[in-house]
Amino acid sequence: MKNIITKIPLFWKIWLSHIFIYYPIRAVFFLFEFEEKPDFFHIAKVILFAFFPGIYGMFERFPLMIVIQMAVMLIITEIISRKKVAAYLITIIITNMILYTSGTYDTHCLKDFICSFLIFLIIFLFIFRKDLKN
Repeated sequence: MKNIITKIPLFWKIWLSHIFIYYPIRAVFFLFEFEEKPDFFHIAKVILFAFFPGIYGMFERFPLMIVIQMAVMLIITEIISRKKVAAYLITIIITNMILYTSGTYDTHCLKDFICSFLIFLIIFLFIFRKDLKN
């Protein structure tokens, strides 16, 4: 199993963690925006299936935003920096600030992004601590 994981390029590991870790965290914030006290099973369903609306762009309020973010990350790694982890963090911050300044995000959506991204960032940096220099 470890041999299979080491064969996956770092670029795809980063984006798979974004899809399967960040989007469930963001979905919980999104859920509590609509319901005050969701039950446990509702929260579990939201966490399990959060990657579908995440890939579609429902949390960013912009369709298929993840594809744009991947393209921006590829451009940043080719032009500016070869460090993929730093390029990912720069990409996420830049694209979400563009969404906020263009009016796609409101203040509440930006607050949800910041809270969920900070939680994800701790997990992300722990998972990719060995790859921080790459």
